[in-house]
Amino acid sequence: MIEKLVTCKRCGSNACSEISDDKIVIWVCLGCGFTTNTFMNLDNTPKSEDVMPNLYKDLKFTDDTGLNWYPNSVTLDNKSMVFADGTSVDDWKWAAVKSIEITDEEKEKFPNSTHRADMSTIQYFEEKDFMEALSYVGYFNKK
Repeated sequence: MIEKLVTCKRCGSNACSEISDDKIVIWVCLGCGFTTNTFMNLDNTPKSEDVMPNLYKDLKFTDDTGLNWYPNSVTLDNKSMVFADGTSVDDWKWAAVKSIEITDEEKEKFPNSTHRADMSTIQYFEEKDFMEALSYVGYFNKK
């Protein structure tokens, strides 16, 4: 597996990670928060979009090579989350939610989990502030 930083084809940021092996190339841009891979082309996209929220489909960006870029959804250790949230292309933001430990009373609702998303901690970030949303949920904290 090879990973390197490249210029994002969606936003022009130099914070786009390109991860490749002999079967697939994946691009994840921390600048704009969008992602794609070598299978997200016009032939495969309809299958992928079957399970996507409508907002993600509406925000789709097709680059000059025919790859479709979508907002990234990040789940950190099955706890905290960052995702696109809104009602339309003109009215959306990055939503970031922290996690809290599951109480003894909640363990039945969340089997095999130690934490859950705490929606009372939701913070919204502008489209260009994806890194700030990741920072809010601790994505860049060293373990």
